[in-house]
Amino acid sequence: MTGDGVGDMSDLIEGNDRPRVRGETGLWQRLRGERRDPGDQRPGYWPKDRREAVILVLMVTGIIGLFAIVGALTSLSDRPGLEPWKAWTWALTSAATAVPGAILCMAAVRYASPAEWGWPRALGLHAAAALAYTLLHVGGFVALRKVVYAAMGDSYGAGPLLDEFPYELRKDLLTYAANVTLFWLVGDRQRRARKVEPRPTFDIRDGSRLVRVAIDDIVAVSSAGNYVEFWLADGRRPLMRATLAAVEVELERSGFVRAHRSWLVNAARVTGLRPDGSGDWTVQLGLIEAPLSRRFPGALERLRSPR
Repeated sequence: MTGDGVGDMSDLIEGNDRPRVRGETGLWQRLRGERRDPGDQRPGYWPKDRREAVILVLMVTGIIGLFAIVGALTSLSDRPGLEPWKAWTWALTSAATAVPGAILCMAAVRYASPAEWGWPRALGLHAAAALAYTLLHVGGFVALRKVVYAAMGDSYGAGPLLDEFPYELRKDLLTYAANVTLFWLVGDRQRRARKVEPRPTFDIRDGSRLVRVAIDDIVAVSSAGNYVEFWLADGRRPLMRATLAAVEVELERSGFVRAHRSWLVNAARVTGLRPDGSGDWTVQLGLIEAPLSRRFPGALERLRSPR
């Protein structure tokens, strides 16, 4: 609360919630709710650069082109008296307007998601996008066919609008739904592939001082009197008041091997093993070298095949 007794709006709003308006409940509140910014977590697929965008367009064009070829051949097979140029005109003009329609579907998945708008508004946006897809498709191929027919000395009759449009609408709604589902699934797979798991960390404590490091950046750990010394990949060597045995318990499950009574080494960081005679070895960890004692016979085998 502020000094004058008026509550700070930050006390009322948490995350993307908004204060409830009197009389506003349920669906109406969700319809009027604030848009939630998804940041970099938008759903669906989107090309990461111009090159990938060009590849996407070429792939979509190729796939739709194959369907157009099949459609033209099917029309010629089912209607023996049909002039070939008409069959190819029907198929190719439909395909030509389906390509930008597919891009529209991709954008709809990304920018009309329930996570951003909530389900009621997202469904409304998708309904508008589906209608736009149908108008683009039907209006586009009708216009192109009229041009081609005129060039061939013929005229194209689209048929009564009220009779033809509902038929095309049903087909295009199914196509829109299939495209949206496909782009959503590809995008979900893409996000999963790009998701980077957080690197596990280890806290090196010395009194009130704390150094938090990624475990895979710890090259080795050695005894130093009442302390243990951490040999880090960036060259730092912080100390922590602890026993090597206690640190071993925490790091063993992360691939660290007790190679000597005074040394733990990160098996993933081993770059070489050099015999020193009498059963002892030297473990090479880049620029760092640690002893491997014959008193730890299992360590040699683990470091030779850490996985």
